[in-house]
Order: sequence, then structure tokens, then C-alpha cells
Amino acid sequence: MKMLSLQEAYARKLQRQTGMRGLQIHAAGHCAHVGRISPGCYACFSSTPCWSVRLGEDVGLPNVCNMDCVHCFRDRLVQQDYRVPSGWTMSQKARDDILRFFVPYNRLTDLLPLYSFSGVSEPLFYLPVIEQYMDYLRNVIEKDILKTRGWAKVYTNGTRLNKARILKLRDLGIDEVRVNPSASGFSESVYHSIDMAAKVLPVVTVEVPAWPPYRKRLFDMLPIIDRCGVSHLDICQVEVMNQEGLERISQAFPDAEFYQGHWLMLDDGGMVEDIMREVLEKGYAYSVIDCNAFVKQVYHNPWMKQCLHRFCDTRAAGDVYAAAER
Repeated sequence: MKMLSLQEAYARKLQRQTGMRGLQIHAAGHCAHVGRISPGCYACFSSTPCWSVRLGEDVGLPNVCNMDCVHCFRDRLVQQDYRVPSGWTMSQKARDDILRFFVPYNRLTDLLPLYSFSGVSEPLFYLPVIEQYMDYLRNVIEKDILKTRGWAKVYTNGTRLNKARILKLRDLGIDEVRVNPSASGFSESVYHSIDMAAKVLPVVTVEVPAWPPYRKRLFDMLPIIDRCGVSHLDICQVEVMNQEGLERISQAFPDAEFYQGHWLMLDDGGMVEDIMREVLEKGYAYSVIDCNAFVKQVYHNPWMKQCLHRFCDTRAAGDVYAAAER
């Protein structure tokens, strides 16, 4: 294990990006991508309103996942099945909090509101929760406050993404599902679910961690998700938020190199740029975005996002107009 200086880590990153044909840079250098990125990424670089809920802890329920990824950054219960208690109801406080959040954006003009369902959990365990929130967002917030349609995304490891749940997400008005096939060891069943989802939902994004031990399987994944009709590939730098996570990662990957970004960040050794080159060379149809420490600095700083939205061409980094037309 090695700790890099910030200067060395960023110099490596910038050197790897230099001269890459097809790479686009937006948001004052924070957004590096090839192809048009997902509308679900737009809020990371602009002041567009993004409401999010961490399924489990934010709704008074436990964080439960059916996978135990070594690089997961927060504690959670690991069990193979979980059901939201019968009779669970969205609280009045939650409704009031969402209303207060969106009131300042009354009658949006050029901003695309975003709704995100994620968490240190498997979000598809919480479908009854998502259903009640989506009903409130679509039928109250949009009709009475925003006067426009927002973009809703749901994260999942894909293991519970069967045909019935895909149709349920469509019926709830979900625009984008983000699937992490690495959590299941890149299983064939998850790829099959991705293929089904791409035929039903407006957008399917594959979102995977930039975990160097996955390198070969990530490259094997690239032609598969192209055949499945995936629209976007989001590669996220691994973040370490506590001592337990650092110890787990260090044991699993003794050659790990870290540097201090917003959190302690795992350097991927250039894997993201290599994947981008492969996608460009093979002409795969999906976009790729490097969700790295630069992005985290903006995402966790609302004032910085306002500055980028004011001074930079952030809209060019997102497929926001096409999203609004769907």
C-alpha cells in the first residue's frame, strides 16, 4: 500500500488524458468523458435541482444488500432477502421536506430536475418505498410546483432485476436504471437482465467501480454491454471513508495506491483511460464518463456547482435536451 501526493496523482491523471483523441472535457476540467453523458450525471456538474434518497437509512429502514463487495464504502446488513415491512408509509415529514426542497425551483425554465434512488443497499429491495415516493414526485411536485417532468434514476446490482421488476420500474416512471454487474462477479444472469431492461426502459447505464483487480473482466464486459444496448458506462473511482474500508481494500489489493481527494481515493493506474480508448477504438455505441476525484469535489460542493453552471458550458456535457423530450 502506498500514499501518493496529490501532485503526483493528479499529474498522472492529466498525463493519461493528454492527447486522447475523442476525449471531451467539460465543467472546467471536472467532467472527462467520451460521447454524450447520461442525464442522470448532469446534476454532478450543474446547479440543476437533484433530490436523492438513500434507501434504507433515509426512510427509517435498515441498509440491506445481498452482496458484500470489498470496496463498498459504508456499513450495511448483508442478507439474501429483505422485505419492506407491510404497512410502511411515506411520512408527512418526508413529503414536507421534498416540497421545501423544490419550492425554490417553482416553474423551472432550463433546468432538468433529477430524482435519485440509491443507498448503501440493494435499492430493488425497497420497491414499495420507491413507488410511494415516485407517486408523490410525479403527481404532486411536478404538477403543482415544477410544472415540468423530472428525470428519475434507480441504482441496482442487477441480481433482482427480473422482467416483472423492470416492468414495475417502467410503470413507476423511472427513466434510467444504473446497474453494477461487478457486484455479482459479472454474472450472465445480470447481463441478461441488462439486456431485458434496455428493451423496456428509456436508458440503461452500467455503473462500475474502478477497481484494478476487475481489469480483465471490465474489458470483457465492454462488447457485452454494447450488444445489450446500454446507453452509458459510468466508471467510479473507489472512495475510502473509514479505517475498516481501508483495511479491507488493503488486504484484498496489497499494491493499492491512494491519494487524498474529497475522501481517500484509490488510484486506478490508468485503467479508466485504457477503457475509454478501447471503447473509442472498437466504436461501441455507449458513452463513458470518468467519475473520479475531480467529480467528487464538485458533487459535494453546491457552491462550486453554481459557479460551474454560471461560467462554464456544463450543459454541453449532458444529454439534457434529449432527456427533456422523452
